[in-house]
Amino acid sequence: MSRGSEWRKWDLHVHTASSYDYKYKTDDCDELLVNCWREKELAVVAITDHFLIDAERIKKLQLLAPEITILPGVELRCDKGTSNLHVILIFPNQDLDKLSNRFNVIMKDDKAKNKNNNDIIYWDYKDIVEFARANNGIVSVHAGKKDKGIDDGITNSLEVNMAIKAEIAEFADVFEMGKIKDIDNYNKFVFKTIGRKPMIICSDNHDPRNYQVKENLWIKADASFEGLLQAIKEPELRFFVGDIPPKKKIVNDNSQKFIDSIKIKGITSSDKWFDDEIPLNCDLVTIIGNKGNGKSALADIIGHAGNTHNNKFSFLSSEKFNQKPDYLGKNYGVVLKWKNGIEDEKLLFPINNTSLVEKVKYLPQQYIEYVCNDLKDGFNNEIERLIFDYLPQEEKLGMDSLIGLMDYLTINVVKDIDSNLGKLKEINAQIIEKENKSSLGEKRILNEKLNDYKKQLEQEANNKPIDVVKPNIDTEVEETLNMLNVQMEDLKKQIEIKKQDLENLSKKQHLIESTLEQIEKAENSVEELFNKLNNNLISNGIKEIVACKLDVNCEDLISLKKQVESGINSIKLEISTIESDKKDGILVLKLKETQQRITQITSKLSLAEVNYQNYLQNLIKWREKVAKVSEDVDKIREELRVLEEDIPAKLNELYESRKLVCKEIYLLKKSIIEKYAQKYSYINNAISELDIKESEKPKIEINFYLDSNSMERKLFNNINQNIKSIFRGKEQAKENLSLLVETIKIDEFDSVFDSLKKIENELKNSSSDYDKVFLDKMEFFNNLYGLDYIKTNYQLKLGNKLLNKLSPGERGLLLLVFYLLLDKENCPLIIDQPEDNLDNQSIFDRLVEYIIRAKAQRQIIIVTHNPNIAVACDSEQIIYSSMNKEELQIKYTYNSMEAPEMRKYIVDVLEGTMPVFEKRSKKYTE
Repeated sequence: MSRGSEWRKWDLHVHTASSYDYKYKTDDCDELLVNCWREKELAVVAITDHFLIDAERIKKLQLLAPEITILPGVELRCDKGTSNLHVILIFPNQDLDKLSNRFNVIMKDDKAKNKNNNDIIYWDYKDIVEFARANNGIVSVHAGKKDKGIDDGITNSLEVNMAIKAEIAEFADVFEMGKIKDIDNYNKFVFKTIGRKPMIICSDNHDPRNYQVKENLWIKADASFEGLLQAIKEPELRFFVGDIPPKKKIVNDNSQKFIDSIKIKGITSSDKWFDDEIPLNCDLVTIIGNKGNGKSALADIIGHAGNTHNNKFSFLSSEKFNQKPDYLGKNYGVVLKWKNGIEDEKLLFPINNTSLVEKVKYLPQQYIEYVCNDLKDGFNNEIERLIFDYLPQEEKLGMDSLIGLMDYLTINVVKDIDSNLGKLKEINAQIIEKENKSSLGEKRILNEKLNDYKKQLEQEANNKPIDVVKPNIDTEVEETLNMLNVQMEDLKKQIEIKKQDLENLSKKQHLIESTLEQIEKAENSVEELFNKLNNNLISNGIKEIVACKLDVNCEDLISLKKQVESGINSIKLEISTIESDKKDGILVLKLKETQQRITQITSKLSLAEVNYQNYLQNLIKWREKVAKVSEDVDKIREELRVLEEDIPAKLNELYESRKLVCKEIYLLKKSIIEKYAQKYSYINNAISELDIKESEKPKIEINFYLDSNSMERKLFNNINQNIKSIFRGKEQAKENLSLLVETIKIDEFDSVFDSLKKIENELKNSSSDYDKVFLDKMEFFNNLYGLDYIKTNYQLKLGNKLLNKLSPGERGLLLLVFYLLLDKENCPLIIDQPEDNLDNQSIFDRLVEYIIRAKAQRQIIIVTHNPNIAVACDSEQIIYSSMNKEELQIKYTYNSMEAPEMRKYIVDVLEGTMPVFEKRSKKYTE
């Protein structure tokens, strides 16, 4: 079962007893050598004896160690710039006898100089290279500080020596170094000029009793010569010298995050759609095949087996494999085995993973297409997850999501906003009351009342009782009546004063009781708050609780309350009917008694005296009436003055107060942005450090935005759109509102507030009956100045291009850059590239570099129709999907990209339909 190209230990410079200078040539030398290879866990070795290819010995070694790939090779001495520069040739291990004979005839007998003396024998470098190429071999040159190397034997002192080095390097496939420092120096200095080539450190072993590996040589390839050829083409990706390759260590340390294999099988023998067990490479797995041959099926199945929460499946959907009424998935099982040995098993139906732990990230075709059309909504949850993942643990405050964390961090800000919204409602209520009082209609009513009272005064001037001549009357009776009339008028005045006093005291009583009630509620609320705070401290392991000592002294207010209550009771005793015995109050009783005495006296008077007394009574009533109307005139005039002078001044104060409260709400909302920005800074710092093109670098900016839909809903729900105004008619109202806010600068409060005032003014000026425009005037202004439609949100960019300016393919690029370069989960990432979308295909071309980076950290599985994924990304494993449509069977063939059978599949699937592939087809046709 081939997993494709994997990291294995190689030794490409090993001598045997066939070398003239070998130090141990007894009968067991080969067995000792093979044992050393096994002890060192070598997968591939190259036999590079001096000046010969001993086919018989190599065959013997292959029989002794069939599990180890043994490649034939030879170490030669050449003439370039020195008499002792060593070059190694390594060849495929087919037809060893023919290779050995060709070497003896061409190189040993024909091309060698001083061929009879092993100490001074050498060859022309040109002949060495020519023989290597003619026999499909590779050339390895000693370099760095390695003995008999290009740098050891040829100095840089002369220009001719530099030219010789350049020529040697041009035809060398591999540089064999002496130590790690040589590799570092070549990376820093040499490769800047000649281009990167593989560097290796080998044992150069001449004695199986002392087999020393200076450094482990790891090559990620098939254990074959073809694997070596493929690896040479990717020196950075496939060669590593040291203890263990970084990716291999990642896999060892995080075995629970790498899939070892997947097994798909029908429950019964008649279920033939699937019957495969596929070992998976831990790097990049590319699934290829012709359209409709089961590529997406495998991606869907791996995603489902890994509990993906993204179920926009192409194959396992209810429209295809799991279509009613058959639900074919219930007849097939999948087993996902992880590198740590754990196996997850389930059926291919039903599909419901949202309650399970998501072990893979799957991007199906439909999801990618959906996100490409609407990235913000489609990708919102993932963006928030990535932002949260980048926070240091101590800043997560024990929360498990960004939303939960931000709710916790902004809870007090939200409370402050709510408190200010309460103030805003109070201010708006006062404003509406004052505006109603100062309206033209109200002024007109007052003027009409004033004119009416003036007319009443004019009329009353004509209604003055006609003078009656005072008749002769008993002096004592007259004095008594005068005294009683004065007394009656005085009692009436006292009663009116007492009534006013009672009203004032009742208001004061209500205010005091309300204040004491609010104080009691506040005390209870504070006590409840501190209990909650202390409970929170205790639940988080903090024993030092906060002591709450609220010192509220209400004694004076309670004392005043008692005085007021006493005053109210006293007044009621004087002017009110006493409920217990239905008796009138003292003053009312005195008034009635006075009136009765007057009635008694006047009943005994003569007609002339009665008429005169009636005249006096009518005169008193007339004067009272005139005084009352005059008082009403003064009152109306005062109301008009208040309406024209005091109310406008008070409204200006209220308007300013509303602006200040609105600004406070705005600033509180802005403080939320600052909290978000601080949390977003971690992922933005990571983004800024990405070594990618600025035009392809994602950006996350947190800012305000005006939610026009929310604004329309909150305003228009309180407008009668049948009444003439700028908001009449649904569509016209939307258009007019859009025009009114189109110039708003959402980051500047003055601009925001000016736009709100403009809305208010335009609404007022556009209506002939302003108040009828509103369904709920109070709610309209609470919503208008409450700013709930101004929201905090992040803005995604690609380079400097806004999201709405990106093509669908660029949105896809942004999506995949996040997953490939920024996702910290590092679980397997499965991508099913959408078909028949040229824009998406061009974007996948641009992703090559990012896929290569990502596979160094995590396992990636890609379904592709694009050669740059399989070829340019140097895919470690290819899975070829094919389908027998008559038998309804899908089969998967898998191997490394360098495997001969896979080359055929790659070329067959991609050639002709993907012109880009031809540029890289030399990887398979050389």
